[in-house]
Amino acid sequence: MNRKIVFAAAGLCLAAAVVAAIAVAAGAFERGKRPDENGMYTAQGHWVEALGEADTESAARFAEKLIKLKADLLTEDNRAFYAIVPDKGYYLPGEVTPATDYAALFAAADEGLAGSGIEKIDLTGALMLEDYYFTDSHWRQERLGGVVDALGEAMGLSVDMDSFDPVTVEGFIGAYGKYGADTAETLTYLVSDATVAAVCDNYQYPDSTAVYDLARLDTDVPYDVFLSGASPLITVESPLAATDKELVVFRDSYASSLVPLLLGQYRKVTLVDIRYMVSGLVPQYVEFTNQDVLFLYSTYVVNQSAMLR
Repeated sequence: MNRKIVFAAAGLCLAAAVVAAIAVAAGAFERGKRPDENGMYTAQGHWVEALGEADTESAARFAEKLIKLKADLLTEDNRAFYAIVPDKGYYLPGEVTPATDYAALFAAADEGLAGSGIEKIDLTGALMLEDYYFTDSHWRQERLGGVVDALGEAMGLSVDMDSFDPVTVEGFIGAYGKYGADTAETLTYLVSDATVAAVCDNYQYPDSTAVYDLARLDTDVPYDVFLSGASPLITVESPLAATDKELVVFRDSYASSLVPLLLGQYRKVTLVDIRYMVSGLVPQYVEFTNQDVLFLYSTYVVNQSAMLR
């Protein structure tokens, strides 16, 4: 081969390598795939809704909203806690671009709430990818032992996950079925004497409902089996609770499957969803005295906190 051609080819390869190295250093080449037109991607068998870039200003406003709710609604006798539920993308680092800076998102919320009197409960170490459905964004109720333990340590609760009887439903396809997720999985809900005896008063319905609304399993949103799905206000009376304590949860949909696990500890649980109710209306329905108050929101809400009214 002509020596000039060899040297020229070698020079081109070296130049390409240098350009690639510079591009990587500059962040031009990012790990991970880009979401599709619906903001979805798949990884390790999971369908995931990409959170996108961390909006730290939204997280700061989230903190301001919680502080205002505490100032406007709570009494000195209310114990207040907050917990942020990581979406499952948190447990799939490097799988999508642009990547979410979860550390910055959590830090912005934590810094805003520092010194507020609202105690942080960290759930990031209490969960793993396997604790979420493959075809839905939500966590699996039967896998919430770590979450319950984290809440219990902070709030003084003692929940025995072995005291529940699991009921498994086959053929579950979550909300991402509309985007093409078609691999059926199982949904398990946990039953106890307390969940059976409890009565739900749902703001949206004239009659009382059960903790598990089994008719919802045959709808487009089968996760709504838990407390009948989204509602501005739900009150759950639990006559078999071991205490007379009450709990108020400011929440999104993740609380629907968590609250049934707490009915052995609280005589009354009130769930308030200020995505659907203006905060100023809350005092018309909830009288704050000495309840425990838990602000439980997913990263989806923290990153788009303008939805909290």
